[in-house]
Amino acid sequence: MPFQINIAIDENGLNTITNANQSVTLVQSVVSAAETLAVAPPAVVAWLAFQPLENNQIVWSASYYLYATTTALQTNAVIEFNSQTAAAAQPGWIYTFTQGQFNGSAGTGSSYNLSNQTQGSAFGFGLAVSATVNGTTAFAPLNAAPVLYNEEAFFTPQDIVSIFLSSAGANGTVLPQLPANALNVTLSSQSPTADVGFNDATNLFYLLSGDSAR
Repeated sequence: MPFQINIAIDENGLNTITNANQSVTLVQSVVSAAETLAVAPPAVVAWLAFQPLENNQIVWSASYYLYATTTALQTNAVIEFNSQTAAAAQPGWIYTFTQGQFNGSAGTGSSYNLSNQTQGSAFGFGLAVSATVNGTTAFAPLNAAPVLYNEEAFFTPQDIVSIFLSSAGANGTVLPQLPANALNVTLSSQSPTADVGFNDATNLFYLLSGDSAR
C-alpha cells in the first residue's frame, strides 16, 4: 500500500526556506536493537531532504531493503551504500552479511534482522526505501546503526514521519538530532495520506488533514 504526504508552502515560506539555504527534511522512525548501541547509539538520518515547491507530493511503499555502509556515522556525513539486499527484505527473516553481501533465511516476526559476519571494516547497517518526491524517485536510507562483527541487529520501522527544516543538503545526511518541534505524522493502512501546511510565522509544519499528529 502506498503512503503519501502532501506539503503546501506559500510564496513567503518558499522565500524564507530558500534564502536560509534550508531543506524540507523527512525522518521516518525506526526502532533499532543491537548490542553495539549501548555505547554507540543509532544515527538520526535525513531520509529525504529537498528544495520545496508550492505543492509537494511524497509517495512511498513499505518495501524495505537492508543495506551496509562504511560511511562514518558522523554529523553531516552523507551515507553511501556499499551493499544492499538484492530484493526487498522480508520481515522476520535473518539476513547474514558475509563476504560483502546479504543472504537471507526464512524466519518469523515483524522486524528486519541481520547478522554481521564480515570482519575488518567498521560497518553501519540500516533500512532503505524508495520514495517519489515531486515526480523524482529517490532510494535513500531511513536509519543507520553500527553493528560489530559477530553481532546481530533488529530494525522495526514505524509509520511515523517527522517533518522539519534543516541544513541537510542531500538524502541520507546524518543529523545531530531530531528537532523537538518537528511535526510527527502517523500514517496507517486505514489512513495512508496526510496533508501538511507550513506556518510562515513559526517556520514549522502543521497538519491540515489526514492522520493525527503528535
